[in-house]
Amino acid sequence: NEMNINRAWKKFLAVGCSHGDLIDHNASAAVLAFKDKYKPHTTVHLGDFLDTAAFRSGAKGTEDESRDIAPDFNAGLTFIKKLRPQIILNGNHEARLWRLADHHNAIVSECAQGLIERIRTAAAICKAEYVEDWSIRAYRTLGNYKLMHGYMYGENACRDHAEAHGNVIFAHTHRAGMAKGRRDDNPTGYCVGTLSNIPNMDYAAARRSTLSWAGGFVWGEYCDTQTVCWIHEQPQGQTTWRLPL
Repeated sequence: NEMNINRAWKKFLAVGCSHGDLIDHNASAAVLAFKDKYKPHTTVHLGDFLDTAAFRSGAKGTEDESRDIAPDFNAGLTFIKKLRPQIILNGNHEARLWRLADHHNAIVSECAQGLIERIRTAAAICKAEYVEDWSIRAYRTLGNYKLMHGYMYGENACRDHAEAHGNVIFAHTHRAGMAKGRRDDNPTGYCVGTLSNIPNMDYAAARRSTLSWAGGFVWGEYCDTQTVCWIHEQPQGQTTWRLPL
């Protein structure tokens, strides 16, 4: 019903992939300062606010198995509390805890369940909606854009997410950018990039695609039926974040 459409525009800010104690402190300071000046109505963390290296399926027998859990959780949840998002989504790194919550090893499952409760408590302190699912259908909507963690990699991840979901803002690939989908509704996919310290991401140190990673975030305005987006891409190695506000 056209009469029931709310055309009052509101501001939003979307970030993702801050990765716990691997966060880039220049990036987090820049995002928090930008938020303070921009004053968005809705702030969203799109997931991977933790790194959870010790919980990954291939960690056994590697250095990741001995990665200290406490610094990762303390840094990740501290950033969440400073960011004060209205919506928090799980990424694939948080989803590791849910997979291990029913582990056959009671020590592992008890640890995972306890950490899940810590995250829930942090989300409750922020009074945020916490989306615990990580899947192709785990998203929230602002205007005519879906916001999700994402699940596809590759050179065409922005295009592929847009072709699968329509207008979409996601994280996951650490590559800030945008691309159009090849559909008659002309969708756009935005990736927010990462807020992590890219040289410290050891698990991707030998992957060529890491060279294309970039810090960043997406912000804009939305009403009931429309969304206007802008993206900031922070070049690797550039410590000063030059922002419009």
